[in-house]
Amino acid sequence: MSQTLTQEFERHCDTALAWIARFRGEATDQDHREFALWLAADAGHRQAMDLMLELWDDLGSVQHLPLEVEQPEPTALHSGPTRRQWLAGATALAASLALAVVLLPRDRGPDAVESLRTAQGERTTYTLSDTSRVTLNTDSQLDVAFSQGNRQLTLVKGEAYFDVAHDPQRPFAVSTGDATVTAIGTAFNVYRRAGSTEITVTEGRVRVSNPATVASVLLDANEHLETSRSGGLGTRQTVDTATYTAWQRGEIVADALTLAELASELARYSDTRILISEREVANLTVSGVFSLDHPDTVIQALERSLGLRVVRLNNGSVQLLKAPQ
Repeated sequence: MSQTLTQEFERHCDTALAWIARFRGEATDQDHREFALWLAADAGHRQAMDLMLELWDDLGSVQHLPLEVEQPEPTALHSGPTRRQWLAGATALAASLALAVVLLPRDRGPDAVESLRTAQGERTTYTLSDTSRVTLNTDSQLDVAFSQGNRQLTLVKGEAYFDVAHDPQRPFAVSTGDATVTAIGTAFNVYRRAGSTEITVTEGRVRVSNPATVASVLLDANEHLETSRSGGLGTRQTVDTATYTAWQRGEIVADALTLAELASELARYSDTRILISEREVANLTVSGVFSLDHPDTVIQALERSLGLRVVRLNNGSVQLLKAPQ
């Protein structure tokens, strides 16, 4: 192949990469028309596009380009040393371009990640740039990294409820370390515990997968599962989702919780620490609906219903003891 033809094909490939980048973003009707004209203008354009798509696909990026244009069979082009060197550079360019597409949220700089946080006792609802709504529970952090092709979120700690805007071209995925929850248009709750993750679906369907394995499971509305750090995805259960989302109403629904479990949950929302030193007291079971915003009222209710003795300590903690007979 002549030097002139090699340089011409390289220019075609450069243009093809530019088209790929454009169609990864917000391509207009005019872009589609111009792309069709460019593709039909020269058989080398089609071959350059095919080659760049091969490089792009090897990098794990799926493209959706309007390639349904009638074309003559492309003329075979033979590789030479100059083109091999250029292809190595093109591969690197495609790799950097793919990375940029993944990492660049719209209208933001490179590596932009938005962190949403709540303090202890705080619950806040955020509207994301795609119109999805996220409600963060107490003492939570959610990192949001939106790009033109993906909606990637990481629940660093705590709990969040997601009401996802429908966009099948941009998967919405929430990671917690031991699980990834992927949805298209749905609503679900994710609670990242110290050693597990709880997922509850209130609308639609999600796929829960383990990033370390190929294991995954589909969860439908009114279903719940708990994963583990050891890699297990748990078992799907049909549940009353209102129990798992009661925190949005400022409540906790206790269904035969031990007193120790209830105290642990209440500690997420308040500085008031409930101390239980007696095993018999810790194992008492509790059922009912309790306010998350009024811990003193909860303690008074426990004192009356369970016949406990409440000792208030100087540091603000509360000790629950078995009442003397």
